[in-house]
Amino acid sequence: MKIYSITALLILLTSVATNLMAGIRWIDIGVNGFTCSMCSRSVEMSLRKLDFVDSVGMSLEKTEGRIYLKDVEVIDLKRIAKAITDAGFSVRFVRLQLDFRDIRVDKDGFFTFKGQRYQWLQFKGNALLNSVALTLVDEGFLPKKESNQWKKKLGIQPDQNILYLIHEI
Repeated sequence: MKIYSITALLILLTSVATNLMAGIRWIDIGVNGFTCSMCSRSVEMSLRKLDFVDSVGMSLEKTEGRIYLKDVEVIDLKRIAKAITDAGFSVRFVRLQLDFRDIRVDKDGFFTFKGQRYQWLQFKGNALLNSVALTLVDEGFLPKKESNQWKKKLGIQPDQNILYLIHEI
């Protein structure tokens, strides 16, 4: 009996520790075009096929979803946007909940995580909070018009090797 209790406690502590690690805690997505539960299910199933996705929860009424990731070496966020469009819908937003405890951000807001280079636009070099919500502003992660407005406003000269983030919008 005690062995089962200890095993259960170890499993619980391992899952809590995994959720407290630095990096992407979850990804929230906004999807345009949902009209029924089958629409929501289609996007969910498309996202679940990605090798780095652990679980997906979709909300038909909000036309949004939350993605939890596996602890893998590489996370390709462009594949999330492609999975949504491949399911026949468009992306309204992609927002990351990032924990920066073990991630170094340089003075210009550049950092690398899980094989991807990012730039946190309008980064204030002061101390980072443990967990920050940032929105991707690259084309494909926002409607094209909105992405272009952000690029113009922030003076972004896009680089295909960098994903651009701003504080949650």
